[in-house]
Parts: sequence; structure tokens; C-alpha cells
Amino acid sequence: MKRLIVASCVLVLLSGCAGYRMTSNVAPASEDREIGDYPVTVTEGDLDVPYEEIGPLEVVIRPVSMFGEKPTQRHARLGLMQKARQMGATAVIHVTYVEEFDVISFGHIEASGVAVKVK
Repeated sequence: MKRLIVASCVLVLLSGCAGYRMTSNVAPASEDREIGDYPVTVTEGDLDVPYEEIGPLEVVIRPVSMFGEKPTQRHARLGLMQKARQMGATAVIHVTYVEEFDVISFGHIEASGVAVKVK
């Protein structure tokens, strides 16, 4: 019985190393592309080149458990890049980040912007 309790505690503590969960307003793609497939520009400003607006893009990054590290803007940028590729975008503009803490997610970051394709 004592071994079961110790094993359960170890599993709970190690679950914090599992990474992050991402939710988005973009449906999952049938095949995810690698981050290096093609560069996606992520900027809080606008672009100096002509572009076609594809649509709004939002991601929320949460730790898998309460023991996981709090996600950062880097994690949110990577999430925006991944979802932008799924939409066929080459850039995300007017990006904003909001870091929040609540009992359910134990700290998360929301990022939103506009997905665009450079002409």
C-alpha cells in the first residue's frame, strides 16, 4: 500500500514535465507541419508590404498540470506560427498577449492577431 502511494505521488509530480496544451479558434489540421516548413512572421505591428487578410487567429497555451511551468510569450508565438501555417498564412500581425492566472489552468497565456498572406 505504501509503495502505491509513493508511486502515485511520483507520477503526479512528473506529470508537470509533460509540456503545454494549446486551444485555438482554428480547427486542427489533418497533418501538422513542422515549425521549419516555412517562416511565419509574428509581429505586434503591421507589415510594410502588401498582404491579403485571411482572418482572426487566437491561441491559448496552458500547462498540462498545476506542476508545469507557466507558458511564456515564446510558447504563444510558436502556437500562432503553427496555426497560421494551417490557415495558409505567412504572417500574423497586430498580435497581443494576455497572461492570466486562474484555478483551472494554473496560469495561461492568450495570444491573438490577424493571419495574413503576403502578396
